Formats: sequence, C-alpha cells, structure tokens
Amino acid sequence: MGAEQRLAELKLELPPAPKPMATYVSALRVGDFLYVSGHGPLKSDKTLIVGRLGETMELEEGVAAARQTGLAVLATVKAHLGSLDRVVRLVKSLG
Repeated sequence: MGAEQRLAELKLELPPAPKPMATYVSALRVGDFLYVSGHGPLKSDKTLIVGRLGETMELEEGVAAARQTGLAVLATVKAHLGSLDRVVRLVKSLG
C-alpha cells in the first residue's frame, strides 16, 4: 500500500501546501534530498490552529495541532515530489 492510499484509508486530508513568501521557501531539493523547512498547523481552509498548550488549548487540541503540522509537511513534500510514494527514507526530523 502506498503512502497516499494509506492517508485516504485513515481519512486524513492534506491541506494546501504553503506558498513561498519573501525569502522563505517551504522546501528545497538538492540532488536526491528534499529539505523541508518549518511548518505550522495549517488547516485545509488555509487557517492556522493557534493557542498555547495548557493555557488556551487542552491536550487533545495540542495533539490535533501536531497532527495537522505533520499533514502540512506531507503536503509540501507531495507538492515538490508529485507523490508521497517517491519518498524513500526520512533522514532527520526536528520538532
């Protein structure tokens, strides 16, 4: 099963990939590597989930924001590679 098929099975929707602004680029391809830069919890309606865990959002909301950030990263990867199935390996992840 491919990555995109698995997302569909889990009923997860990728948000639109963020557009580059000023000097910010969401990803840069160098040879066989795709370097993805910072992302936030971007929703499909192009709004961000905002709040501070423990102050303005509960744990479940924080988990949802973290999941949405991961989906935003996957949307960027798909936009740059054409398909998530082209990903062979994750080398490094910072969060």
